[in-house]
Amino acid sequence: MTDAHEATFAEELRRLRGELTLRELGRRAGCSKSHISDLEHQRRPPTPSMARALDKALGADGKLVSLAVAERQRSRETSDEGPERTADGFLGKWDDVWRRTFLKGAGAAGAALATGLKPGLADAGTRELLSAHVALRAAHGRLDNLRGASTVYAQAVDHHQQILTWHTATTTATERQQIAALAADTGGFVGFLTYDLGMAETAATHYHDAATHALQAGDLSCCVNLIGQMSRITADQGHYRRALALANGALRLGGTRAHPAVRSWGHAIRAHHHACLGDARSAQRDLQTAWKLLDRADDGETPPYIGYLNPAELNKWTGHTVIRLGRSTPALLSTGQSAIDDARAAWPTTHVRGSAEVLTASARIYAARGDRDTAADLSARAVAIATQTGSARNLRAALAAVAE
Repeated sequence: MTDAHEATFAEELRRLRGELTLRELGRRAGCSKSHISDLEHQRRPPTPSMARALDKALGADGKLVSLAVAERQRSRETSDEGPERTADGFLGKWDDVWRRTFLKGAGAAGAALATGLKPGLADAGTRELLSAHVALRAAHGRLDNLRGASTVYAQAVDHHQQILTWHTATTTATERQQIAALAADTGGFVGFLTYDLGMAETAATHYHDAATHALQAGDLSCCVNLIGQMSRITADQGHYRRALALANGALRLGGTRAHPAVRSWGHAIRAHHHACLGDARSAQRDLQTAWKLLDRADDGETPPYIGYLNPAELNKWTGHTVIRLGRSTPALLSTGQSAIDDARAAWPTTHVRGSAEVLTASARIYAARGDRDTAADLSARAVAIATQTGSARNLRAALAAVAE
């Protein structure tokens, strides 16, 4: 064993844990045993908050925190990754994907809305103000799930513009970073709402801008997640190779540093892209990886923007993928039907708008297996929910499923 000052974070963590079990240390630190195992085997880097929790749990007197900070700094200074593997390099490299896919180059919606947020408010209580904005963003998300994008779109756009104005007016570096993280979250949410309402070009701009804010905030996981969202829109427009390129880049960018939940979802959507291109082996490999990563996702540090990831969500994407693969290999459709049936059974009742997507996928699988009556019933239910929630995206897909 090297001296303490020369040890890596992983080595020092193993030494300090000693005979203590992973489960017991996880209980003390408020995380899963798999999270600690990942840290000890260097499958993921320690975040500052996790380093502090482990330091306190093991009585390390700041040693683990110091090692985590040093390794984080050393990683930034000595990284020899090419531009495609860095966040800023990746976004620059793939800008041409967006130019070719969305030629109109639509600007962000609602830029002229009044903000009503005075820059001076930040000085009086930045933490409280940030907390209030985070709570408002969460409330908007619940309304979207219950009633649809049209219910909350104007308020969400206005809220995002307030955050952008606050970010522009702030001069303190630390505060700008915190507000940039909030702008990445609200911008990504507005991007999703915009796309759900059928405005793909504008949604693409929102997602790209949000990814840039995530980069400014130093949140790699958020940036990777947003690029994954970009790839999903691109695939929905029928540009499968461009979508795959974005998903590939996002997963390379995330490596083992992005949160397991973000990486799990990234592999799930890439499986779908591979299936659209007829690559069954790669699709199935990505699905297997997505499920394995899901087992490590519940570590107490799951970011709120990927909090929706659960077995039902992965089963939904398994269904999306198998529908594509089933066109050339019908025997796979039974697997897809089981996955979608499981997703429907476990789908949260509070996620009303999203249930239309699950019903549509189920309708397509039943239709492909020759059960037209069940398919028609599921499609009709999806159309009703899409109409009720004003989801142009889901309505278009549900109507297409009826026509298949």
